Parts: sequence; C-alpha cells; structure tokens
Amino acid sequence: MAAQYRNIPTNIITGFLGVGKTTLIRHLLKAKPAHERWAVLVNEFGEVGIDGALLATDNIAVKEVPGGCMCCSVGLPSKIALNQLIKAQNPDRILIEPTGLAHPKQVLEQFSGPEFEGVLDLQAVVCLVDPWCLSEPKFADLASFSDQIAMADVLLATKKLSSSEAHLKHFYEYAHAMIPAKEKLDAIEQGEMPWHWLMEKHSKRLAVNVVAAHSHQPESEHRHPVSEETQELEPPVLQWQRRENESEFAHSCGWRFPEGSQFKRDRLLATLKACSMPRIKGIFYTEEGWLSVNKMRDTVSCEAVSLAFESRVEMIALQVENWQAVEGQLRECLA
Repeated sequence: MAAQYRNIPTNIITGFLGVGKTTLIRHLLKAKPAHERWAVLVNEFGEVGIDGALLATDNIAVKEVPGGCMCCSVGLPSKIALNQLIKAQNPDRILIEPTGLAHPKQVLEQFSGPEFEGVLDLQAVVCLVDPWCLSEPKFADLASFSDQIAMADVLLATKKLSSSEAHLKHFYEYAHAMIPAKEKLDAIEQGEMPWHWLMEKHSKRLAVNVVAAHSHQPESEHRHPVSEETQELEPPVLQWQRRENESEFAHSCGWRFPEGSQFKRDRLLATLKACSMPRIKGIFYTEEGWLSVNKMRDTVSCEAVSLAFESRVEMIALQVENWQAVEGQLRECLA
C-alpha cells in the first residue's frame, strides 16, 4: 500500500441480522463532517448484495463482498475489496459492515492484523443489539451473537421506541454487568448515534477463540474477486437470476431482476409479509417508483429511494425453504 494511505480511521459496525446496521451507516454518513470523505466496505451473507446497492442510492463510496461465509469472505476477497476501496477513494474514514452472521473475532483479526498495520487505525467497534433478541435464548446462546456484544467498544440497543420496557431493562442490566465497561452505551432509534462516538478508542475485549463451523460450496464454486481489476458493477441480467448460500444455521436466497421489471407495490408488500422468512431486504421498482423494503420477523417497512441500478431481493431463513415456490409468489407480484 502506498505511503499516502496511512492510519486511516476505521470502524467495524457489527450486529445480528436485521438490527439496523445499514440504517446506522446511512445516518452517520449524513451527519459526518462535510469536508471528510468516508467509504464503506460491506460483507453480506447472501450472494445477491442489497446493502451495497442501497448505500449506492445515497451516492456513497461503497465496496461489497457478497456470499459471506466467514471461512473465505474475511480472506482474499475482503482484502482485495478493501485495497480497491482505499486506492479509489483515499478516504478519511472507513466503515466496515460484516454480515450479521459473522464470527467477530475473525473479522477483528482480519482488519487489525499485520497486513493492514499502519494503513488502518482501528477505532471504536460498534455493536447494535435488538433488545428482543437479547431476551431470546435461540439468539443469546449463539456464539457469534454474544461475541459481537463482547467485542464492542460502543454498544447500542436499536428500535428504542418499539422495544418493551422489560426488554430495554434487560439490555441495560446485561450491558452494565460486562467487564470491561463499554466506552459508550445507549438505546437509539433510526440509527441516530452521534458520529463522533466512532472516535472512541478501541480496546481488545474479545479473548475467546471462535471456531467457525460452516457448510458451503466447494472453493472452486465460490464467486470471488480474482484481481484488483474487478468490475465495480455487475453486468445487467436479462432474465430472473437466483443465487443461494448457507451456513451452519442459516440459508439465504437472492434474486436479481431484469431491467424494466415492475412490481405491484401493495401486492409485493403483502406477499413479503406473508413469507415465513424472518429476514428480507430488497430494492424494487414499483408503480410508485423505487422502494427499499425491509422485513424483520413480522414487520415489513419500506421507504422511497432514488434511482437504483436494478431490482433485487435477499431472503434469509433458519431452515431449508422451497425457493422455487417463493419465486413463483414473487412473479405474481409483477405489474
């Protein structure tokens, strides 16, 4: 790395699926000092990137590494993507958003290791927590979930207004009992964290070893960047394109839709709400323009976004799904 790329302030933004990491990043990029140029590296579990496409609608410098099983996505692809981002943007700050299924110790070691020594200045690691998940054993017992909390310098409960008093009380009791204490601790809504909290110091808080058991395609079938000449944009698709991925406890399926595909807004939202998948995120072109759609558990929300490159969606389930049947339901939502 050239000498001018030295000690770039860098933050890792962690949190489980659907907790609001992208919402936080969008808020931070709107609140940052106007004279600073920030860039974002995104790793998603699914093979079809949604977060990168959404951030791009805000004219944000972003590099995406989809298909995130942690055996490989924190390796060569992420190194290449980060080097490309630094050389192309020469940013004043970098925000790294790993997949919500990431084992945090591996991510932290990747970007604080000798390969980026002197290039990245790792500052506060931020973890977002849905207080409801913290009270659910199926989440709280996951090593990746609890380790994300343990490694954080800044710990934030999201969905403050919709969380119950009991869940928020449990969050604060849990957080205050942690040793060492967090640099910052709060509950927020819509990602509204003060940007200067990113400048808090980073302390090595996670001492446990994490072994990432996983199930994935053979190495030869993975789609990885192979050189620093990787194209910034994927070529447009001419027909419906479906990609799947899986880990030891989650399954994903994503679709990219051809240019000109238009969805009926109300039918689309009703279909996504009725789907059994607890996590859905997508960008769709509808009769009302471009929409960002987000589903977490039983709640579906949407917002208008500026012109996007194409419609695409990613779904994550905790069990094997009949993705062909889901595709049929999506086709029925076409205008």
